[in-house]
Parts: sequence; structure tokens; C-alpha cells
Amino acid sequence: MDEQTAAAAGARPTSRLVVDVVRALRGWVVAAAGGVLLLGCYLGVSKETDVAYQLPYVVSGGFGGLALVLVGSALLVADRVDANQATQNRLAGQIDDLHTLIIAAAASGAADADLADGRPGPQPAAPGQPLATQATAATVSGQRF
Repeated sequence: MDEQTAAAAGARPTSRLVVDVVRALRGWVVAAAGGVLLLGCYLGVSKETDVAYQLPYVVSGGFGGLALVLVGSALLVADRVDANQATQNRLAGQIDDLHTLIIAAAASGAADADLADGRPGPQPAAPGQPLATQATAATVSGQRF
């Protein structure tokens, strides 16, 4: 849904804002159509005093309008769930990228420390493991153990 196909030019990306607005708009339009049907049902029923004449308004406009309002609400909720899922996936990717950068920076710092004093520097934690304190990098009274 994020791309529109052109006949000869291939696919071009559609603005994410346009896609989000259209997806939200369809839910509001369906819910508004249901509201119009419910209003028509109310106006039709309010004019009739005989229950036999009110029943067709309730069946056609009332149930149909209620169904459209429910479908429109479901579309709006589904749109929000999709948006939240996309945000969660984007954040998970950013966290993975940050973790990779931290590991690379720690490995680079360890290599620099090895070159500077000939001793092994702090070792980065393995992916998925918590960062541990490094006893080899402890400093007491300005001396390194």
C-alpha cells in the first residue's frame, strides 16, 4: 500500500502521511455513513406511531447503521494498531543498530587499549548478554590491575 505502480516507470513511493490520512479517513467515512443511517432510522421511526411501520426503519437503517459504525470503529482501531506496530518495529531496529554501534565502539576501544599499554582492555559483552563490570580496568590509587 506504500507504493503506487506506474505503467512504464515502475513503482514510486507514496508519502507515508498520505497513506496514514487515507487509512484513517476510510474509517471515519464508514462510521459517518453509519451515523447517517442511524439518523435516518430515528427520523423515520419518530414519524410513525404504529410499530408495524416502525419495524422496517429499525431493520434497514438501525441495524445497517449500527453495523457500519462498528466496522468504521474497527477500521480506526486497526489503523492505530498498525501505526503502533510500525513504530515498535522502527524502535526495535534503532535499538539493534545502537547495540551494534556500542559493541563496535567497545571493541575499538579494547583494541586501542591493547596497543597503548600492551595489556588487554575491557572486553565487550556478547550480544544478548548484560554488560558486566570489568575487573581488569579497575583503578586503585592511580594504578591499573
